[in-house]
Amino acid sequence: MKTIIINILLLSVVFTACKKTEGDKYNGFQSSNNLTIASGLNMGEQRVTLSPDSIYSDINSGPLFKALPAGFDNNIASFDLPKGYMVVFAENNDGSGESSCYVASKAPIRLNFSPRLRDKVSYIRYIPIDNPSKKGVAFTDSNVVKQFNTSWYYGWSINRPSFGPMNFIPMTWGKGTATVADVNYLVGRKDINHLLSFNEPDNSGQSNIASIDTAIARYRIMMQTGLRLGSPAVEQNNAFVAGKWLPMFMDSAKAKKLRIDYVCLHWYDWGNENSNTGGDTLVAEQVFTRFKAYVERARLTYPDQKLWLTEYNCNPSRNARPNLIKYFMQLSSEWLNTVPYVERYAYFQTRTGAVDANGNLNDLAKFWNSLPSPPVFPVNID
Repeated sequence: MKTIIINILLLSVVFTACKKTEGDKYNGFQSSNNLTIASGLNMGEQRVTLSPDSIYSDINSGPLFKALPAGFDNNIASFDLPKGYMVVFAENNDGSGESSCYVASKAPIRLNFSPRLRDKVSYIRYIPIDNPSKKGVAFTDSNVVKQFNTSWYYGWSINRPSFGPMNFIPMTWGKGTATVADVNYLVGRKDINHLLSFNEPDNSGQSNIASIDTAIARYRIMMQTGLRLGSPAVEQNNAFVAGKWLPMFMDSAKAKKLRIDYVCLHWYDWGNENSNTGGDTLVAEQVFTRFKAYVERARLTYPDQKLWLTEYNCNPSRNARPNLIKYFMQLSSEWLNTVPYVERYAYFQTRTGAVDANGNLNDLAKFWNSLPSPPVFPVNID
């Protein structure tokens, strides 16, 4: 009995010591429901709690921009981010330079900065974030959008509404909507947390931004929003090869230390639109094989990036074969759901391809609605 009592006492001492060590690790800090930054490692003093309704930077005179608390500009070593929020930390006061975006989708995030950002932060944006499904939709008619049961959509513009649980993703589309005034408009919206940049800047019939330097300068302006920000989405054949638009943009962004949180892609099976020999199932499988190879090539080209398929389609030339389209939708969606580096995808729905004469979803669009999809963030981004 005496031996048992001694062992229990020893275990109690060990447990107490471990518990004390864990407490000491974070200097007695207890998490709150708001972002806390600390000038010391492991949440050591000094500490301050920030509000999610502001951007902490002196770059902009907009009403929601304010300076970092006294003593913390270029003097932050650690932070504690509560679950359900995201935060952007950046070296420069416009959100550029060395920067990181953290998403606490599953659990709080408490970290010490690496030397890359330690005692270098001059910009902070901290906002709530949802965790929608991967599958979304791109459409411009609000009455039609509301009939889709996806949890997010975009419409090639910055000023459309969200619809309850369906979150709107704004897009600057062209350089004319990438201004400080647009930054302040987007910062003022409480229903957005992501931003798409330019739509086919390599295409003279779309946003048509021939100059990479111009695109970089306008992209840098939009970094002031502190939203998770995606690359421009180029035409299918300009996404990979050296000397094409997107590789040149990505190289320039990397050289200038501009954060790109995900690469946006378009795919329409261009070059194979006449490859329709065989039944619907066979052709759909052939199209899917090419689609899968395209996405995998994107991964090899941009191995450190998440991917968004903001427009993809098995080619409009096949619109007269709805069963083929359905099977391709199913094959592609099922596969994309399993690919961890693909964050989101949206099948390109033309009005005639998705809506009947009464403005209601047709059979194809209803089929897209029926396809399941997992959450965007299965784990934290940290």
